[in-house]
Amino acid sequence: MARRPGEQLVEWLLAITLALVGLGERLRRSRMGYANPRVAHLVGALGYHTHSYRVGLPQAKRWLQTRAELFPAVVQVQTINRCNASCRMCPYPITWGLEAREVMDDALYSKIAAECAAAPELHDFVPMAQNEPLLDLKLAARIAEFKAQAQPHQMVELVTNGSALTLARFQVLSDAGLDLLTISANAASEATYQQVMGGLKWSRLVELLESLRQAGSPQVNVYLRFVKQRENSQEARAFVRRWQRHFNLMMYDVNNRAGAVTGYAQVATVKHALTRRLRRWLGPRLFKVCPYVFSIMAVMQNGDVLLCGNDWQERDVVGNVRQASLRAIYNSPRMQEVRELMRQGRYDEIAPCRNCSFRQEWL
Repeated sequence: MARRPGEQLVEWLLAITLALVGLGERLRRSRMGYANPRVAHLVGALGYHTHSYRVGLPQAKRWLQTRAELFPAVVQVQTINRCNASCRMCPYPITWGLEAREVMDDALYSKIAAECAAAPELHDFVPMAQNEPLLDLKLAARIAEFKAQAQPHQMVELVTNGSALTLARFQVLSDAGLDLLTISANAASEATYQQVMGGLKWSRLVELLESLRQAGSPQVNVYLRFVKQRENSQEARAFVRRWQRHFNLMMYDVNNRAGAVTGYAQVATVKHALTRRLRRWLGPRLFKVCPYVFSIMAVMQNGDVLLCGNDWQERDVVGNVRQASLRAIYNSPRMQEVRELMRQGRYDEIAPCRNCSFRQEWL
């Protein structure tokens, strides 16, 4: 694949940024999780995104250069196909919300956890995918099962809306081995929270965050997430002012989940023309290919493996863990075919990619 103009410059800038962040990691520690070597260095959005680049981009680069066998750096596992919210920017109400409730059986989970723990390429084990993970009452036991086998560098991460979390349950999850917890807040006021986080209570979130702030946690690094969209973009600064002294914060624009978000044009923020042009120039030089099929795997509650974790409509199921190993699925003919299509820039020939806002805005 021919190098794009400016690609070498972007690579140099990325290398310099990673080096500077690495230096900062030796000098700084997170306010929470500061005693946990796997996550103590994750400080702010830059720390989180740098971690993602470090575990994900080398996978794509290695495949592009050598077509080497891959194992996902990040594995997401949907242990229950349920959520308790109807968020404006989420496809859940018209996807899993219409399906029968299912919980992943223990034998299937154990198979996934064991293979992940045995793979040195795996960095992040995430027992959640397209769901609210805390609705699984076995979650702490599942985390503990993975951690009992995990290698020292492997961490467990969760993303939650926080509605089913209490300080006592947070401590149980911490004792089980949780390393990184991201809470989707997405607002700085009750009125906006009710708009974007359908069905959840603002008072419950504030109570949770205040209790976590006061208790602190040396083992679990806690992030607050703000997914920017039209209904909440005016509160981004207020969100930062309120919580930046107590938690790590992460903010990014909403995406359309491979085309599954209803009315996405009315949800997404209006981006300045210069921002759009900058993304279109920078994206292909930074990513080269979409990183999802080179570094991330999403396993659903029945064992199905999706081509892309953003594909809430399940248009491309590449295998099932009941019939094959994660490694075999990740290196299957279909996965290799898709990677080659991406290398050639033929995203429109891949069903989940055709309407993906990440691809359209960045690649």
